Amino acid sequence: MNINNHDAKGMLDFLKMAFPELEELLPLRLNLLNAVRINQPIGRRVLSNTLGLTERVVRRESDILKASALIEYYPDGMRITEKGTEVLTQLSSVFYHLNGINELERLLQKKLGIKKVIIGSFGHQDEVAALEEIGFAAANYLRTLISPKTIIGLTGGSSIERAINGYRQEWTQYPNNEIVVVPARGGLGVKNEYQANTLAERLSNKLNGRHLILYTQDNLSRSTIDELKNEPNIKYILNYIDKIDVLAFGVGRADVMAARRFLDRKEIDDIISKGAVAESFGYYFNKDGEIVHEISTIGIDLNKFKTLDHIIAVAGGAEKAEAIIAISKLNEHLVLVTDEQAAKRMSELL
Repeated sequence: MNINNHDAKGMLDFLKMAFPELEELLPLRLNLLNAVRINQPIGRRVLSNTLGLTERVVRRESDILKASALIEYYPDGMRITEKGTEVLTQLSSVFYHLNGINELERLLQKKLGIKKVIIGSFGHQDEVAALEEIGFAAANYLRTLISPKTIIGLTGGSSIERAINGYRQEWTQYPNNEIVVVPARGGLGVKNEYQANTLAERLSNKLNGRHLILYTQDNLSRSTIDELKNEPNIKYILNYIDKIDVLAFGVGRADVMAARRFLDRKEIDDIISKGAVAESFGYYFNKDGEIVHEISTIGIDLNKFKTLDHIIAVAGGAEKAEAIIAISKLNEHLVLVTDEQAAKRMSELL
């Protein structure tokens, strides 16, 4: 369906005149259908919690969607049908154009000077729901870059964890493939489900490939890292990291990442005083993408990052706008997956 903003608005205005109830029901059913697609299989209780609706409303609307053959009920929960996916795609396109999201994507892509911007979540949603939609959009783009011999690098973090959650096993089925998923950096933070090693294993299972584990923390002294690089197992993994074809990573704010690395207060204050707004791969960047501070890390380095042709940055929230802008200056091949709030804030700042 090729539509523009004017056509989309005209279409909706006409439908609302004929069916006033659509103004409330259309967004409701669009969100419900989308939530089923992202989280399937999903039960009504979990869906009601996800959308912040009562179970009665979810039951009523789900029954209507099922009667229209847009979703189907199974013992383990609801799933979207092929017809439902097609309807969701068309409806999303209407709202997408109506809200000017497509124009915002093009504007940001041009202003940031990067390959592509994907706004995977739009509208006023809670943070968890928005992150899930961003993750699904990132996973959907990631699958277009994977071939039977792809080496995929992943960093840790909640954004990448949602992307791995969103990846569907049926998307990529290569018999006897040689796909390898590697952690692009050592361990950081305390939540095991967000660690790069954990995420590499989970994605490799969905791809029927294999994964490698980097048995080390990310924040180590320079002397320790230099020593570790001579260990056969570490050297073997670092060799794969150097051959990464596709990298998916999250974007961190400088102050948040400095605290997560357990830096002392004096060092954190020093980093922030230098104008740092973003952190990646052990480097702290100011708003112009210039390095203002460096710490010792193990894994992918900045030089490798700058040579990659396929990079997916996954980050949302208006508070990350400055950090995203800074990181976008490092490689023009970057594909950014974000939400409407972050996108609008970036547009203002730029």
